[in-house]
Amino acid sequence: MSQNNKVNNSLNRNSRYLRYGVYGIIFVLIVAGVAIGVDNALDAAAQASTTITAYYVPNAQMDLGHPGQEFFWASIPWTTVPLVPTVPAPGSIAGHTPSIKVKMAWTYVDGVPYIIVLTYGEVLGTQSEIATAYQSPSGELTPQGRIWAPFNFFPMSTYFVNITYSTANESYTNVYSVPISYQEREISYPPGQTMGNPVTIYVNTTKGVLTGWVSGAIDVYGNPLNNGLPIEIRSINITADIPGRGVLRVTSLQQFVSDGLNNTIWAQAAYNLFYPEDTAEYVNLYHNDTYVYPLRVAVMWDLGGVPSTWFKVAYTPHMVLGTSGAMSAGSVEVWHWNSNPRSNNTLDLGYAGILSSLSGARWTLANYTHCPSYKDPLNLGYLPHQGLVADMYVNGSSIYYIGGIPFITTFPALNNPSISNWAWLQGNYSPSELWDPSVVATGDSLSVAPNGQTYLSVEFARTFNTTGVSSCIPGGSGESHYQVQFAPGEVYHVAFAWFQGAIGESVDFKSISLWWNVYIQPPGGGAHSP
Repeated sequence: MSQNNKVNNSLNRNSRYLRYGVYGIIFVLIVAGVAIGVDNALDAAAQASTTITAYYVPNAQMDLGHPGQEFFWASIPWTTVPLVPTVPAPGSIAGHTPSIKVKMAWTYVDGVPYIIVLTYGEVLGTQSEIATAYQSPSGELTPQGRIWAPFNFFPMSTYFVNITYSTANESYTNVYSVPISYQEREISYPPGQTMGNPVTIYVNTTKGVLTGWVSGAIDVYGNPLNNGLPIEIRSINITADIPGRGVLRVTSLQQFVSDGLNNTIWAQAAYNLFYPEDTAEYVNLYHNDTYVYPLRVAVMWDLGGVPSTWFKVAYTPHMVLGTSGAMSAGSVEVWHWNSNPRSNNTLDLGYAGILSSLSGARWTLANYTHCPSYKDPLNLGYLPHQGLVADMYVNGSSIYYIGGIPFITTFPALNNPSISNWAWLQGNYSPSELWDPSVVATGDSLSVAPNGQTYLSVEFARTFNTTGVSSCIPGGSGESHYQVQFAPGEVYHVAFAWFQGAIGESVDFKSISLWWNVYIQPPGGGAHSP
């Protein structure tokens, strides 16, 4: 019996109990984390002023190629925002940044209001480490050198298959469907999503005999099976609901070909040896002088549901350890910048990295167009020398990429619901059908002080309102529901995160602020303290 079959047989009975045990451990961690978050050593008295004012600046001229150097910033004061570690445990890599500085402003361009956020802080590490983190960072690994998250997320569907293998001989496999009921019970997380890995199944003729192959399969740790070579299919038993074809049950390679499925992409189901909560045990990542992670900055906007008392005490937003970024309460939008691939250097490998399909088709920002009902005279997303954020929606289940693409972006995606799961898998869509991912523009720069300390400036810009941004495409009217909408004279809640990727911070490990109020100063109005 193959190792994979042994795993399935033994863990099918016990995995639920194992998961409940792990969940119990996580609950203890969460409770401890909440207590630490409330009582953390950020002195509330030192935060007597917890409001950042977004000052109205008439005719402000943004220059994302030189963030923070625009003339209008000179008259706006900095706000020092203290930060605390997200994983305040012994030996944790998190929490190297004690504070950052923040300015905010807003202006009208042709009658359309724009908000501008400027962040500034130290970058730790040697010049070599920083240069690598900024230009060519690595993927996250556990301290043992294993891939941090070997499986990704795809909507639960009939397209998940099990790829069996034996450690003694990985060159052969049996391919069979993973029922929806099993996905729900064992490997579905967050709700409606199943963990998996995209593989291609194809059939050719070898010496006059049909031969089936699987390409791209991985083991439980994310390592390529069969040294990355195609794996020969011994047997196949797939039942899948194919759009326009109905439910097909395929039990032979001949039928696979005759049903028009040759060379199609499927989802290799995650082994039930792995769950996201398995990462909750770690307090650091693998890193060294050359293996470093991206520089990252996040601006988090409350969308509602966070207890109002959290904004009145020294309390940080809490993402639950061992999940794909779930919030402990409420929902937020996150403007998440990283130095590569979404920085403002178009020579970066994978610049604007979410702009591709699972089939490998590459796009550019020019493939996207703001819908006419969305008013954006600056045409953010298409400016010279600008980057993009990973625009994210976060609730009690997970982080979701707004405008993301399943199996392309790291987290579950929120995108055009009229595109079928089968079309997502096969890459049968074009940018003109997708939610616009480029509504938040960024500019970034590194500078070195005379004492040798490196600093990072990141500037964010967006229209006050995103209603209608993708409304001209079928299924495109929902995007703005996941994004904060601004108005003059109103108060919002914001938090910040800063990742020192050059010295090993990434994913769960970073420094994060308390919740702050943001007051949008009306034209001609004064600062206001809520």
